[in-house]
Amino acid sequence: MSYEVCNTINTIDNFFWMKRKGAVEVIQHYEFINTYCPFNNDLGKNVCYSYGEMISSAVLFFLKWLENNYHYEDDLKNDKLAEYAILWLSYKLSQDPQDEINTLKDLYTQHIEKNTYYNQNITNASNNKTYKDIINKKQDLMNIGINDISQFYDAFKSLCSMYNELGDDTSKCEKCSQKANEFVNKYNELNEDPNITGNNSYKKILTTLFDDYGNLKKKCEDDPSSNFPTLSPIKTTQSFEDASSGSSIERIESPEEGSEKLSAHTTALNPEATPSSSSIASKLIPALLI
Repeated sequence: MSYEVCNTINTIDNFFWMKRKGAVEVIQHYEFINTYCPFNNDLGKNVCYSYGEMISSAVLFFLKWLENNYHYEDDLKNDKLAEYAILWLSYKLSQDPQDEINTLKDLYTQHIEKNTYYNQNITNASNNKTYKDIINKKQDLMNIGINDISQFYDAFKSLCSMYNELGDDTSKCEKCSQKANEFVNKYNELNEDPNITGNNSYKKILTTLFDDYGNLKKKCEDDPSSNFPTLSPIKTTQSFEDASSGSSIERIESPEEGSEKLSAHTTALNPEATPSSSSIASKLIPALLI
């Protein structure tokens, strides 16, 4: 993981949100969220009409922005990037469930698969890789329920908070390490759940979180004032049962085993309407609209 990944996710998270007005929930958003929405011939411009279309557009903002800071020919990094994009969009969908979207595959077939912007080649990839290829790397997550995937988001958000706190300034290691217990507690909750550790797809996401926490901890290893707790090894619940006891069999993976190998009404707002995200968005949007 990098500061750029976390900072970009923090930015797109503020692109749009739901607000209740009386008995009606209204989608409020910045106008530029429409950039990668379907083209409306009558209006002569791109327009998002649904929450799902906005999520699809925001994920493409995420992937395109990172094109300027990321090496898309690194398949291992792409795998992680796809996982984090999926965690974010699953979280966003779980906040405001959509009747027609229950799994990632539902969102994919309705709003990503035929979106022409997802089929564009990535400029800095020499092998004609498209943005859709990045999402396609996670076919194993396509049929999993949105709420099931989103349970990882709290741990991811906590980890990102530390990455955003630290940035490239290792003098902040001590302050950053004070936030580590929150992530460790959320990681432990996931690691103690046999429904997660017994599922290979879930375990890969947990492994990614494990690795990126370790990378953050390593950045601060020369600072004696920092105090990052050590994560427990990832548990693996076997899919078979002990014939004599009927109990499931559990083994522990060492950190070495679990490392990099596993790995709708809308209201448009003025970009200055939300000060908390405007400074970041002012840097993000012009680069993408060129």
